[in-house]
Amino acid sequence: MKLNLILGSCLLLALFSCSKEEGEGGRSSISGTLEGIIVDNARTEVNEVICVTQDDIKTGDYWFLNSPDSYDDYCIWYNNINAPVSAPLISSRTAVKVDYSSLAGDNNITIATKTEAALNAITGLPFSIVRNNDKLTITNKFTGDVSDSDNGTSKMIVDVITQGRDQIILQSGVIANEDVFIIYGDDDDIQDDDVKSNFDGTFKFKNLRKGSYRIFAYSEDPSLPNPLVPVTKSIDIGKNEDANIGSISIELKDN
Repeated sequence: MKLNLILGSCLLLALFSCSKEEGEGGRSSISGTLEGIIVDNARTEVNEVICVTQDDIKTGDYWFLNSPDSYDDYCIWYNNINAPVSAPLISSRTAVKVDYSSLAGDNNITIATKTEAALNAITGLPFSIVRNNDKLTITNKFTGDVSDSDNGTSKMIVDVITQGRDQIILQSGVIANEDVFIIYGDDDDIQDDDVKSNFDGTFKFKNLRKGSYRIFAYSEDPSLPNPLVPVTKSIDIGKNEDANIGSISIELKDN
């Protein structure tokens, strides 16, 4: 009799220790809504400047290089060291001087090299510059809307090849056809199942046992080394419970 009791106790202990609460096989469910925004990323302005020879420059000539709002705009001007002049007074612009020599016969590549050096000497390095012979590709380091740069009084060829812009919100509200994930229990961070959000942003995980669950969807943040960031909510559910976890808000990029 004593042996039977011991065996029975061991059997019950084994059954309970092997039982897993969280997971499939129950009659509970977790529903919710996926919402947020879909955005088109902000862009940096890129300009292309083709430089001319000193024969096509008059001392004091200038062109304009612009930045997004709240950052400095610039007047790039040329000073003939053989006939020096004062910097042009252009309202609300920072003057950047490029010295050249009419007697040295500075060609277009030399003018481009000297212009590149002057731009790279601007405090804070607001631009990255790539020179290819007489052509300068100038990329603003700050994103946002920018007024087009201009050749001013100079004969430089100044073109915008990528228009800077602010971030644009393309969609705001519920998000359809996006993956939503579930993790059973608190032991690890590995997803156990996933569903797609419906046309109205709703989602539902069915046939769950009672226990603790985590629901998450990925939000995108390109400023981070790993741009996919899980947005997670936790919930405990009982037997035969239809639980609602509420809204999960994410941000997605269109490009």
